[in-house]
Amino acid sequence: MNRNLLPLFTALVVLLVIESAQPLYATPSAAVLISGVYYDPFVTGEASEAIQVQNASASPVSIANWKLSDGEGAVTFPSGAQLNAGQKIWATKSAATFFSEFGFLPDYEYGGNSDASVPDMAGSAPSLTNAGDQVYLKNDADAVVDAMVYGNATLSAPDWNGAAVQLYDFGSASAEGQILYRKVQELDGMPALDTDTRADWAQDTSDNVLGKKVQYPGWDLDEFFQTTKSSAQATVKYCVAPDHLYDCVRSEILGATSTISIEIYSLDNANLVDALTQTIESGVEVSVLLDGSALDDQGKWACQQFEARGAPCWLMSSKPQANIHKRYDNQHGKWIVIDQTRVLIGSENMGDDAMPADDKSNGTLGTRGGYFISDSAEIVVAAQMLLERDFDPTRHADVRRWGTNTNDFPPFGFAPNYVDGGRTYPVQFPNALTLTGALPIELVQCPENCLRTSDALLGMVAQADAGDTLLVEQLYEYTYWGAGSSNSVSDPNLRLEAYIAAAKRGARVRILLDSFYDSFGDARSNWATCAYINARSGLYDIQCRLGNPTGRGIHLKMVLLQHDARGFVHLGSINGSETSNKLNRELATQVESLDAFHYWANVFNYDWSTTTFAPRREFFPFLFRKGKP
Repeated sequence: MNRNLLPLFTALVVLLVIESAQPLYATPSAAVLISGVYYDPFVTGEASEAIQVQNASASPVSIANWKLSDGEGAVTFPSGAQLNAGQKIWATKSAATFFSEFGFLPDYEYGGNSDASVPDMAGSAPSLTNAGDQVYLKNDADAVVDAMVYGNATLSAPDWNGAAVQLYDFGSASAEGQILYRKVQELDGMPALDTDTRADWAQDTSDNVLGKKVQYPGWDLDEFFQTTKSSAQATVKYCVAPDHLYDCVRSEILGATSTISIEIYSLDNANLVDALTQTIESGVEVSVLLDGSALDDQGKWACQQFEARGAPCWLMSSKPQANIHKRYDNQHGKWIVIDQTRVLIGSENMGDDAMPADDKSNGTLGTRGGYFISDSAEIVVAAQMLLERDFDPTRHADVRRWGTNTNDFPPFGFAPNYVDGGRTYPVQFPNALTLTGALPIELVQCPENCLRTSDALLGMVAQADAGDTLLVEQLYEYTYWGAGSSNSVSDPNLRLEAYIAAAKRGARVRILLDSFYDSFGDARSNWATCAYINARSGLYDIQCRLGNPTGRGIHLKMVLLQHDARGFVHLGSINGSETSNKLNRELATQVESLDAFHYWANVFNYDWSTTTFAPRREFFPFLFRKGKP
């Protein structure tokens, strides 16, 4: 070779080598996308690592011979593989291990044949690095269709721009076990956008509405992404705690003829336990699911009574040493389905504080709370379906039978407490409200759909404008979300800011928060929230007070809206923390009824009238109470 041509030849060879090492990129397309990445599983061994792919188009797409890769290993979808319109599929290392965490089988596995019913992918299995990695989806021509990067990895390519996707870390959120997933549109659950940046992903910390989200194995986010709505003929009954809620719940239990299914944070009211055992002995099938972390001695005794009569008592709890992690930070919802025809949903656990059994004629003592009871067929079915998804030990290892651990049992010789109530609170609301008609009812649940902005609570509050009234009575509303060291600008409490926005639009807004459990020195206490609100009272018609109208605190989680000639009641178990809205199992209902609004507005107005405690920035009280439960 001519020596003068040698440098040119060498440069050409180097250029070809470099070019061949770069992946080919297909024409940009929004049809098929990487929609989820599970790279740091809870289980040891990482065998449930998985990648989710979605067809975001309205037509089927063949993905035969397409590949998933991390830039090192690559596995190929088999012949005949296809994605229907909108379909999502999971591919994982081990189908069996994936099932142990997610509760369902994946669509493909690529790390060995752990389940004969799951199709295998051929090739060298990707190994997703916990610290950071690249993920590619390639077509049958080996060209990259979509790519993403997470953690400390980088990717400079036509299918990615800028910084990598990061986990969202706040409060009780665990980095381990988090699923990276795409933001979705509220209307149809399809990907919200595809800009090939981390702004496409739900963990995006620059987006307070569609971002700052988490997801964990075992959640039914896709199935329950929309709220359940009904306008069919139905009866709705509202009951107030502590005034008469005990009688409402007890009469529903004793009125059961075939089944009672309970999913609740805690159950330790001895009088209601007796009512349940009475129904069990009459032939009614009773099943109970409690949060394992809330099981005190009285709750252990309650489960013992049920089990002794053949009624199963189950606990949702974690056992990290056995690779079992609880799906939710707390199973904090409170609902009961009776005879599969009636549902009770409320703010209160089945305890002595909210449901005292004492004689109310000379007063009582307890927490302020409430329940919704209805025979709405669509709401009953939705509540039953949610209960069945949560309460399925064949799919979810975090549900275990009471009695399988030695500490499930009450102390030897334990005597349950039957004494409750008191005389300091003169009952103000002795009667329940019953409504019948074609009432619009919406079932709202966390973590799947309670922060939607087109409906659910935020959608309801967004209707408030000039001349309207918005009343909020809550156990607590955090001043801000995010880490404890954050602030209301960086990490706003979306609920609280929605109330303020309503006042800015001209609505009359009143917020009553609990003083009994509040820790006044906390930066996100109710005291701090009221001070934050009342600093705006000179600008808008908005006020905040702290109170304890019934002696043992406000445990209610209620938002009322009168919009023009329409009334709305939001009532359930959802508190004002980020954990409650994004990590807990919670349940609430929203009913459109002017009569219901007035009923609960009377409760609110009485409770508001019992206190003038309205914190402001100018002083700090020398009071303190117990911390939040």
